Amino acid sequence: MIIMTAVPVLLSASLAQSTMLPAPAATQRQTVIEHATVHTAVAAQPALTDAFVVLQGDRIVSVGRGTAHAADGQPIAADAIRIDGRGKHITPAFISSATTLGLIEVQAVRATDDKSEFGPFHPEVSAWVAVNPDSNLFPVARLGGVLLAWVFPQGGQVCGESSLLRLNGWTNEQMTVVPDAGTLIQWPATEPAPSWYASTTAKEQERQRVKALRRFDDFFDAAAAAIRARAADPSLPLDARFNSLADVLAGERPLLISAASAGQIESAVIWATQRKLRPVIVGGQGAEAVADLLVQHQIPVIVLGTLQLPRFAHQSYDEAYTLPARLAARGIRVAIACGDEPSNDRNIAHHAAMAAAFGMPREEALAAITRVPAELCGAADRYGTIAPARSATLLIHSGDPFEVTSFVTAAWIDGSPVQLESHQTLLRDKYESKYRDDADGAARATPVKPSAVTAPAGRPTVPSP
Repeated sequence: MIIMTAVPVLLSASLAQSTMLPAPAATQRQTVIEHATVHTAVAAQPALTDAFVVLQGDRIVSVGRGTAHAADGQPIAADAIRIDGRGKHITPAFISSATTLGLIEVQAVRATDDKSEFGPFHPEVSAWVAVNPDSNLFPVARLGGVLLAWVFPQGGQVCGESSLLRLNGWTNEQMTVVPDAGTLIQWPATEPAPSWYASTTAKEQERQRVKALRRFDDFFDAAAAAIRARAADPSLPLDARFNSLADVLAGERPLLISAASAGQIESAVIWATQRKLRPVIVGGQGAEAVADLLVQHQIPVIVLGTLQLPRFAHQSYDEAYTLPARLAARGIRVAIACGDEPSNDRNIAHHAAMAAAFGMPREEALAAITRVPAELCGAADRYGTIAPARSATLLIHSGDPFEVTSFVTAAWIDGSPVQLESHQTLLRDKYESKYRDDADGAARATPVKPSAVTAPAGRPTVPSP
């Protein structure tokens, strides 16, 4: 019985081993993409039509309209690779925020799930350490334009350190861009759940909320005291949990607060600002109700998906669709995440497209999955925009990146051309080949009578009876 139980687990775990090779290292040979529509995602900059982008090594050399040239007006190298971008669109690589991509492979197989840690407080846990660099979900995400992932650990009240990864490399270390991109905490509910939904009374829920908030205060107070004590006396023992919060308590890294309702967001913001922290709201479904508070303290929001139904019966059908536009109109910096299982990170462009279709300016919607998350996680000097000296991490789309019929035709991560294949596309190609072979064999084996009727163009010829 033990053997029978273990075999499916081992087989499922083996499927998590991707067969896709990491991209080769970038070379110094120039790549020139010409006559395309370029969405730079630079703030307040519209899309550039009939434009070019020049790549060299791991950097973007130049961007502009008209005739392509290298930096400082220098001519393009004679051996440059030239790509005709007519009819195509170029964007920065998409960044999937608030994701568990790489931390979980198959939800039904516990052995492939490393997204959560035991216990309520584990700020020393860092997401990049647990990421599976051979995940089969990485190639799928790349096909959807996701070349960077801001990975969040889960579990407990203080979940751990998030990490920004590039979806290319043999090991965790090679994939990691920002290992400590902000610590995630789960803020307790501030309103009692309805009686038909909750397993405890409203009074018990309130007691648990007060207890959870007290534990937050005690833990962060203890961390601040331990850090001050060790700064005064370095000979004191190092507490890894408290030490990992030093940058957060100093305001040098963001504190990512998972909060949905207006009450949660309001209480979390007041708590964080009183401690002089740098909060970022993750979720934010009720953020519009406390928009003035968010604007006052310049607190950004990561919206967990637009392709969702309303949370409550009294809300409009387009509540989730219009939320990014409503927040942006109030002056709140907005990033858009999928808010779904990591296998669906490939749909990140559809979430931004829905926000654009329901009122958010298109270039702002693009920035919400490129520039803004790069700014929030501390990587804006390298990723998130198409500009000279930025990383050559970008995408070529067959058409408008927000159209559901468009797809990624080419991609680069730090100047390395990315293999746009996955286990699913290889199976597709395999069986398309089979059907072609079967059709060719059937055509060769079926004699056609001389009296066959000629069919209209584009239609198969049908033999007469």
